[in-house]
Amino acid sequence: MLFRHHLLLLLLLLSPGSLLAESAGEAPRVPLYGGSGGALEIDANVGDESVRFLLDTGAAMVTISTELLRRVEHQRGVTQVREVGARLADGRIRLMPVYRLPQLSVSGCELGTVEAIVVPGKGRNLLGLNALAQAAPLTLNLTPSPNLVLGGCGRVTVARSGASSFAPAAFVASPLY
Repeated sequence: MLFRHHLLLLLLLLSPGSLLAESAGEAPRVPLYGGSGGALEIDANVGDESVRFLLDTGAAMVTISTELLRRVEHQRGVTQVREVGARLADGRIRLMPVYRLPQLSVSGCELGTVEAIVVPGKGRNLLGLNALAQAAPLTLNLTPSPNLVLGGCGRVTVARSGASSFAPAAFVASPLY
């Protein structure tokens, strides 16, 4: 029990005002959907394109498929900015392009400009920490119906390069009991 109080205190210190935003009803509660294997998915928009993403707090960056890139590359500001080496499931390292996506939003909450790694094919699109941090503090509620509270909606920070700046996000999981 003592650990829980220290954790709550730490989260409050990392994310001042998060309880105020939620209690005032200002922070959007975004529904989450069950994906394959028990994963959680979230609906978002890349510019004017509606997209379902896997909510992936273990991914440092947003990852999109080449199929999604083809659908959004005509939008103003979508540009390749660099390449990164990515380790594949079989252990090989492969260079993959990174694109700047100028408009990413979740439930009307503008996350600003983010960088996304583009993976070949029609794979899953991952909403990683570089985007989620833009709406921090975050609260993940698993019961009664899964949702994500975007406590920092409206406080978008953009790095000088145009990529999303990464700031520590506070994640609170509601108990299952």
